[in-house]
Amino acid sequence: MSSMSFDKLIPIPTEVNDTHRVYSIAIACILLAVLAVAICFLRLVHRFRRRALGPDDYALIPALFLYIGWTVLAVYVNIAAGIGKPLVEITVPEYVVWWKGLVAGAWLYPIMSASIRVSIILFYQRVFSTGVGRLFNRLLWSLLVLQGLYVIAFSITPTFTCHPTYYGWQFYGQAEHCDYRYYNNNTVALYGASLAFDISLLLFPLHPISKLQLPGKRKLGLSAIFALGAGASVATAYKLAIFVAQEPRTMTSNPDWFNYVVSRYIPVQFDSHGVTIWIPSQVEPTLGLIGASLPALHQLFVSAAKELSRRATGRSNTDTFELRERQGAQNTPTGERSAASNRYQKMTDSQEEFQSLTTGHA
Repeated sequence: MSSMSFDKLIPIPTEVNDTHRVYSIAIACILLAVLAVAICFLRLVHRFRRRALGPDDYALIPALFLYIGWTVLAVYVNIAAGIGKPLVEITVPEYVVWWKGLVAGAWLYPIMSASIRVSIILFYQRVFSTGVGRLFNRLLWSLLVLQGLYVIAFSITPTFTCHPTYYGWQFYGQAEHCDYRYYNNNTVALYGASLAFDISLLLFPLHPISKLQLPGKRKLGLSAIFALGAGASVATAYKLAIFVAQEPRTMTSNPDWFNYVVSRYIPVQFDSHGVTIWIPSQVEPTLGLIGASLPALHQLFVSAAKELSRRATGRSNTDTFELRERQGAQNTPTGERSAASNRYQKMTDSQEEFQSLTTGHA
């Protein structure tokens, strides 16, 4: 570190300079959010139209709102804090926004990620409700309880980073009132716990799928679909690895870094926060939401393909039979529905979704 006296250091700018402002991180977050929200919306509409909404779908709704809130936070912080600009061009008010974003994210991330996992766990309970044994169901319930403990624990631990807490977003005086080592260790613990949960979700479906009487290729494809539901583990692993790798770094790409006042207040790791913190933190829940919706979308796409095939070849006797079943279900009192109508109603059950995955037919 330079031994230059403090009064000879290059001061922090007082006027915002947008010459090198970066918008790519914010745009990437927006695009990822649009994709995830659109896919989740299709899933909910598809389930609603088939009258097949379940606990996993209802759990998805708050998860989706929390995800949108996270996206708004990420976009605002990246733009308002000047993330991506050279650190020596960022003003004190911009750094304050930067720190506020990190503090807000420390509380929002646990509940957002846990809510997405809850939806996935409830989906597993819905699909694998029978034939998997008590141990499997107990493990799923245990995993649900652990999500609550995870949220409680990591909603409390950030409060011990700074004393008093509001110094967490102050530019001056932060070093005297905040424990950066504690913050780093807590972040590693948070990411590590998230990774452990995501890997658990990745492995859970393998046991019941292995018991299905299916060809090897079909089992492999089915495992891949469910694995994508926990695909967030890849982003979580990357985020954890890059955070740990970046922690000991003491230099930036700017050789004159220590000639600036800002070098006495801001960690050098800030120069890459856009790609090491915000992008992985956006990709992770995006993959979780998309993956959790894939089974429902698989059924939707199979149904759509079948419908297109019907329109191309003309209505078959099966089409006429299904139409009569629907009309009978609507016009006949519940107590007098025929056996054929009851069979049609059962098609809206959640097990149809799993059947479409295992057989390839809607």
